Amino acid sequence: MADSPASSRDALFARVHAALGRSHTVKPTTPAPPVNEAIARLAGPNDDLVKLFHTRAAATGMFVHRPKARELAQHIVDFLQLQKVKTVVIGSLPAALNLDAALPAAGIIVIDWKASPGLEVQFDVDCGITGVRAALAETGSLVVVSDARNSRGLSLVPPLHVAIVRPSDILPDMIDYWASLRGIPSRDLPSSMVFITGPSKTADIEGELVTGVHGPEAVHIMLVDE
Repeated sequence: MADSPASSRDALFARVHAALGRSHTVKPTTPAPPVNEAIARLAGPNDDLVKLFHTRAAATGMFVHRPKARELAQHIVDFLQLQKVKTVVIGSLPAALNLDAALPAAGIIVIDWKASPGLEVQFDVDCGITGVRAALAETGSLVVVSDARNSRGLSLVPPLHVAIVRPSDILPDMIDYWASLRGIPSRDLPSSMVFITGPSKTADIEGELVTGVHGPEAVHIMLVDE
């Protein structure tokens, strides 16, 4: 029988304590220094976060679309047809979009990734469509999570990633994102969080930059104009 997560964690901490010559975790006795907002924060709640996010996301190499909320589903269908997408996998999205019906009606096959264990089926899919847990204006980043309703492969495996971002998803920066998780029990947090800042890129030792080797070669953001 496999060890439980709690027992594995306790065993790990026991090894760390032994290496440090301690019998238990020692909590800091002095508070962390205050954050100098003028240095650490480059975006604030009073900024035009939608405009800033749009600008920074585009600067990373992602493509930003501004469809109206009522036209979002049709915009996605039209875009996928233009890209000659034949198959998609979908994460947890607002039911009102009704993409599960709109896409097949346009001849685009929705693959049920939940019916296939692992990520293998997603390697043969043209596009992954996700929502976001948050979007960060300072860096133009997307925060995409995995849980029971969202496979971790949706934003990482298919060659094309379409992310739906609402203005209410946009936070000034990562400091605000971590603060938004404060007080949430660990059991209610997603199993993983991916911070996406541009399409997948890698470079060899000679500095030759290649896009799309370890993930999507293109990321298109549907920044909903509400």
